[in-house]
Amino acid sequence: MANQREVVVTAWSATSAFGAGVDALASGLATGAPAFSALEGTLALSPPGRGGVLDLPRKEFGKWFDTRLLRLSTMTRQTTLGCIACGDLMRRAGIEGGGEHPDKGAYLGSFIVPPDFKKQAVAMRLLSHRPEGADTGYVLDDDKLDQAMKKASAFDFLRALPNMPSSHLSIQTGFQGPACTYLGSDASGLQSLVMAAGAVRSNLADGMLGGGAFCPFQEVHLWWQGLRGLWSPDGDARPFASDRSGSVPGEGSALLFLEERGAAEARGATILGTVLGWSQRFAAPGEDDLAVRVETLKAALPDGEPDWIAPSGLGHPELDRLEALAYREAFGALPQAGAVSVVGQVGFSGPAAAPLNLVAALIAAQGSPIARPTVQGDADTADMAAALGRSGRTGAGAVVLGSCFSLDGVHAALAVRLEA
Repeated sequence: MANQREVVVTAWSATSAFGAGVDALASGLATGAPAFSALEGTLALSPPGRGGVLDLPRKEFGKWFDTRLLRLSTMTRQTTLGCIACGDLMRRAGIEGGGEHPDKGAYLGSFIVPPDFKKQAVAMRLLSHRPEGADTGYVLDDDKLDQAMKKASAFDFLRALPNMPSSHLSIQTGFQGPACTYLGSDASGLQSLVMAAGAVRSNLADGMLGGGAFCPFQEVHLWWQGLRGLWSPDGDARPFASDRSGSVPGEGSALLFLEERGAAEARGATILGTVLGWSQRFAAPGEDDLAVRVETLKAALPDGEPDWIAPSGLGHPELDRLEALAYREAFGALPQAGAVSVVGQVGFSGPAAAPLNLVAALIAAQGSPIARPTVQGDADTADMAAALGRSGRTGAGAVVLGSCFSLDGVHAALAVRLEA
């Protein structure tokens, strides 16, 4: 339609094991080296025992957001990662925090990771005990209430509220428009971008944050994903390689700022790209999952072919095979396109992984140096393996297609054409 509102990209940011901010991601991608390290404590007992961890002291968080406004006691690790990336994005977008922006909103994809409640367990042990001479039952010792309350933290419950990540972003930015945290799928980070683009197109907002943030380093989550067969037994991730065996966990966040073109031009923003299309699909039980993946890709980019693709690239034998086949059926062998997946370097960060891959591909499409791996694929993944070792078209006009195919049958894709 001729009068449709045009959605543009005016900033992006990322945080990963390479460091805080998009510059750290670009520097890490240029080296081609992985940023994995051994996990510590009880996490070391959860296979694969290593992952991509952001090494950033708490005292440095204030460089990225106002810790007087956003209290760390109310934030989970993924909320913190999102706010760090948001601080970087706001500087790049030229937006001052602490103001009032009723025409802007924030969507973020994440998972619910409950706190471990260790403090509450200590408090309950102080309060309750078994009566002397009894074999069962407990009684509360009110005399130890003050001591127990000093051990417990009510903020643990507050941090666990599902909408806290996007709520913190809204406070940080002063955005008073739509706010939502998308949960429940590894595709929720890219879904949040799809929904953010839709919010701008449909005039719900003139500007929207969208992306993902997640920290997988909790025993329950690591074991759950391990039972699903996601983690590599040897602690390395080799996307689309013939000897791929799984992924490695990593924490991270990535955000894009999407705006209506007229609103972006009115505030003097630099327009980095135009959003060409987006889609999300759900594969119902018994439905042809490969066909749904192909439909997702084609709906996001119905005309032409991408110059760069940002696939999930989990390194999982079957998931990589399905992903490579979906791209082949949607666009052919893509002999000129380059591919970027950071999972092999910083690990798989669930809902943040697809936005991270998309930002990395946008960086590459701008012409930043990206180390290209040499990957030997098999019959199903040869096209994708070749794309990982190849650079696509760079500069204005280059088309980047990001996608996420989740284990749960939730699929999303978004295409951007660079302008600057």
